[in-house]
Amino acid sequence: MKFVKTHFGSYENQKVIKYTLENDHGTKIGVLNYAGIWQEFSVLEHGQRRQLLLQSDSIQNYTNNDLYMNRVIARTAGRIRNGRFSLNDQNIQTSQNENKHSLHGGENGFAKQFFDVITHPDQGQIVLKKTLTESDDTFPGSLDLTVIYTLTESDKVTISFIGKQTAADGVFNPTMHAYFNLAEETVHDIQGHDLWLNSQQHLEMDAQKIPTGQLISNQAAFDLKNNPNLGQALTSLQKAVPEAGFDDVFVIDGHAKGPIAHLTDRQSNYEIAIYSKRNALVVYTANGLHDDLSLNHGGGQPWIGVALEAQTLPNSENIPSFGDVTLAQDSQRKESISYQFLAN
Repeated sequence: MKFVKTHFGSYENQKVIKYTLENDHGTKIGVLNYAGIWQEFSVLEHGQRRQLLLQSDSIQNYTNNDLYMNRVIARTAGRIRNGRFSLNDQNIQTSQNENKHSLHGGENGFAKQFFDVITHPDQGQIVLKKTLTESDDTFPGSLDLTVIYTLTESDKVTISFIGKQTAADGVFNPTMHAYFNLAEETVHDIQGHDLWLNSQQHLEMDAQKIPTGQLISNQAAFDLKNNPNLGQALTSLQKAVPEAGFDDVFVIDGHAKGPIAHLTDRQSNYEIAIYSKRNALVVYTANGLHDDLSLNHGGGQPWIGVALEAQTLPNSENIPSFGDVTLAQDSQRKESISYQFLAN
């Protein structure tokens, strides 16, 4: 497998480096040392390169907004109400970086860090490592995080997150905040996509997008299992919900066989099948963007891409029925998400 290391600008007076792997028939992944950003997932189409991710060739388009675009998220994905939870009968207060709540690991989480990187081209792997202590990000104990990107010759990308907890018990619910648009770059939204989900329910949320603990049956636009036409769903949500699109957590049966989601561009029949063993998939259709963004599918228009974030149901730190995300001191856990590219 081919490997290339290139300069990708700088951020906060540090060099941003891109690490690229290419398999034998031209499929590439590119990963940045800043935030573990998945900057490229591309395939060759009649000799022309086609990007599958919503992405940019400038680091500024990843750092001048709050999209968390294609970043590694840890220690825990999603929102924790008021940044607070109880662990071992102790009240934990984490940093509040969105409306009094903790979002995607807080103000100084792994999504805001530079990683150490090693590569194993013979194994198709890019490996990132970073340790955060409680004084770094306000979460209990220290977490040694290893993120392994693996590209296969069959065009599957697997992202594995290995968390090793020390100093105290903690929490671990990582994800990849990947945004996709499988259409040609002249197509500036995802209305021509189908999104099939192996889901029967989604979470009820309050006005600040915090889960209440209640589940809602998927009906109408939310019934993507039986009506996966994303354009139709978005049109119906445009005036029906304040977000004017999806910003929702779907309940997934992680024990079911096969993929949890299929995203398909109806024009090209390009498809991404997503695999995960956990019980949630966040779907966010980039409803509100900055006008000054410059991405491969345009600027700040809504629905330019769709973020698909496999994880354990968010705010599970406060709602035990959502799942156990605790990680005991001196133990480790591995979570993985796989993305299989298919050209039908």
